[in-house]
Amino acid sequence: MKRQLSFVVLLLAALMVPPLFGAADAPSPPAIVAGFLGLSEDQATRFGQLLQELQGAVGSIEQGMQAQQQQLERLAATESPDPAAVGQAFLQLRALARQGGQAIENYHQQFAAFLTAEQKEKVQAVNQAAQLQAVVPAFVALRLVALPAQ
Repeated sequence: MKRQLSFVVLLLAALMVPPLFGAADAPSPPAIVAGFLGLSEDQATRFGQLLQELQGAVGSIEQGMQAQQQQLERLAATESPDPAAVGQAFLQLRALARQGGQAIENYHQQFAAFLTAEQKEKVQAVNQAAQLQAVVPAFVALRLVALPAQ
């Protein structure tokens, strides 16, 4: 549950962030992904369509989650909260989070479906790098890994 909600939150944040490097002419995240993977024109077009579909689905789910979260907080903030109503609101919020996770999972599957084997290997390498990114600071702090010279 937390993992699905985290995916939704991270995706929403990524979709709403301006270009990373501060420059208006910096490549967009989709352009960076397309360039790194070497997507063909057809693949890039399909990727753009998938991304738009995901943004629409996740945007709708996010709005529903915000409204449901507010409802849950209103119910819980009453002097004598109705446990059944609070529980129902919580379950509805949880169902929306699952829908968000499923939308992202579907997006991943559809994206992978049009990639070549070499492109899938690159995606896997990025996934592995993302997992390592979380632990690198600990290795650096313990001087088990040196940072590259700048």
